[in-house]
Amino acid sequence: MKRPDYNALFAVVGMAVLFGASFTGTKVALESFTPAQLIFLRFAAASLLFLGVRFFRQAEKLKAKDVAGLFLLALFEPGIYFYCEAQGVKRTLASTAAILISAIPMFVLCLEALWLKVRIRFAEVFLIVLSLGGIFLIVAAGGLDKAFGGTLLGNVLVLLAALAASIYTILAKKMLSRVEPITVTFYQSLFASVIYLPFAAFDTVTYGLKLNSARPLLALVYLAVFCSFLAYWLLNFALSRMKASFVSAFTNLIPVVGIAVAVLFLGERLYPLQFIGAAVVLCCVTVLTLVQHSGRGTKLPAPEG
Repeated sequence: MKRPDYNALFAVVGMAVLFGASFTGTKVALESFTPAQLIFLRFAAASLLFLGVRFFRQAEKLKAKDVAGLFLLALFEPGIYFYCEAQGVKRTLASTAAILISAIPMFVLCLEALWLKVRIRFAEVFLIVLSLGGIFLIVAAGGLDKAFGGTLLGNVLVLLAALAASIYTILAKKMLSRVEPITVTFYQSLFASVIYLPFAAFDTVTYGLKLNSARPLLALVYLAVFCSFLAYWLLNFALSRMKASFVSAFTNLIPVVGIAVAVLFLGERLYPLQFIGAAVVLCCVTVLTLVQHSGRGTKLPAPEG
C-alpha cells in the first residue's frame, strides 16, 4: 500500500467542509446582495488576500499561454458554473439541483478517462455511484414529490453548471502540473472578478446596495475568506497531488456538511433518512480513500514542462 498524502487528504476534506457551509453563507448574504454583486465582491476580496500572500513570497513567472489557460479556467469556474447554477436554481427545485450537481464526480470520472487517459478502476466507479445514491437519500428524505421537479430549462442549466465544474477540474489538473496551486487560485479569483464586474456594476446601478444588517456582510466575509480564498486554494492543492476523480468525489461531502450547518444555524429540520444518506456518503469517501492508496493505485500523468 502506498503511503497516503495526508496534506492533500486534509486539504480535500477541509475544502468540502468550508464549501459545505457556503450554502448557509450564500443564503444570508443574498439578503443584501444580488448574485452578481456577491460573486464579484467575494472574488475581488479573495484577490486582495492573495496579493497580500504574494507580497511575502516571490511571484511565479508565467508564460502567455499559462495566463490564457488560467483565464479559460476562471471562465468555466466560477464564471459559467455560478451563472448556470444561479439561473438553474431559479427555475428548478433546490433538491433537484442538489442531485444534479452531485453528478460532478461522474462527469470528472469520464473526462479523466477520455481526456487525461487515466485508468479507472471498477471500485472507484462503484463507490462514486454509491455516494450519489447517498446524496439522493439526503435530498429525497422529505418525500419524492418534493425532491424532483422544476422546468426542463432549469434542470439543464444545473447540469451545465455541473459540466462546467467538471471541465474546470480537468483543466485545473493539467494546469497544476506546471503552475503552483496558489498562483492558479490567485488568477482564478482575479479573472472571476473581471468577468463579473460588469454584471455587478449593472446590478448596483439598477438595484443599489441594501445593507440592512451586519449579517449579510459577515456572510460575505466568510465566503470571501474561507471559500473563494481558502477553499479554492485547498481544492487546487489537492488537485496538484491527487487524481481529479478522487478529489471530485469529496464534493459529495459538501451537501452533508451543508445540511449539518443549516440545522445548526438556520434551524432546518433533519430527517432520519438523511442520517443514512450522510453515512453512505461518508463511508464511500472513506473506502475510496483506502482504494486510492492501495498497492495498485493508478498512476498520474507526468508533469508537463
